[in-house]
Amino acid sequence: MKKLNQVGLSLLVVSGMLLGLSVTQSTAHARTYLRYYENIANQNATVTNRNATVYTSGSLKHRAGTMWNYHAKVEQYYAAHVTKNGKTSVYYKFRDGKRTGWVWHGYLKPIVSNTGATTSTTPASTKNPSTTASGKSIAPGTTVENEDWTALAKKAGVDDNQAYIMQLFSGTIYNQKVQNVANLSWNEADSADFDDSDQALQENSSRYGVNSTGIVAIRFTASTNKYHDYTAIKNAIEKAGYDASARAKFTGWSIGAEYEEPGSYSEGPKDGDGLILLVPNP
Repeated sequence: MKKLNQVGLSLLVVSGMLLGLSVTQSTAHARTYLRYYENIANQNATVTNRNATVYTSGSLKHRAGTMWNYHAKVEQYYAAHVTKNGKTSVYYKFRDGKRTGWVWHGYLKPIVSNTGATTSTTPASTKNPSTTASGKSIAPGTTVENEDWTALAKKAGVDDNQAYIMQLFSGTIYNQKVQNVANLSWNEADSADFDDSDQALQENSSRYGVNSTGIVAIRFTASTNKYHDYTAIKNAIEKAGYDASARAKFTGWSIGAEYEEPGSYSEGPKDGDGLILLVPNP
């Protein structure tokens, strides 16, 4: 009987080790991060899977229902290259009237005309494509005061909170690579993958080719349960030691930011948490 108990205990230990290994491997592959964005030709497309999950941004942070909430034909116009569950993938941003979303590119089939060519909705223009109708710009090197945040939201998924935070740092320059570093550290899908530590930021900077020498990371938590509570956000940043005078010292630096809106139910950052990255020479 004693020998049987020992055998049973040994099997239990082995099973526990295998279970632990399985969980560890599963967690290791659960990470989802944005690699880079890409401009694609505007094209009308047919939805091939109405049950496909739709996301609010190219970082695949928040779900926005399924393609049943949109028409059977949409316009695809931007791409996000991501790594999801250990595999690379491409998601397309689409437009349905005034609404937009992100879905796996394989669920959108470009509509082919009678001539055999795909139908493009990209208008011909001789104007600088980086200068928008508002007279502002989304060109690299543009300061936050002159950035067209509406256009950038459509192109790169930067939301109103992120735009507000970055504009508090007058004279700084929005940098997509720096934003990608912040985004990669800001994993909301799994608390085990949320890591905005200095070491993680250094590693993520290397991944995106950002010079992390002199990088400044500002972490804050806004005390609010309201959406778009800019007063609470500003107060939290100042409480972290960055009033208008301190923020002015970063003129000319590159910037990126993340913020967790209250009520998002993320498994990583908590409601009101924010991260600002400032890099002198990205």
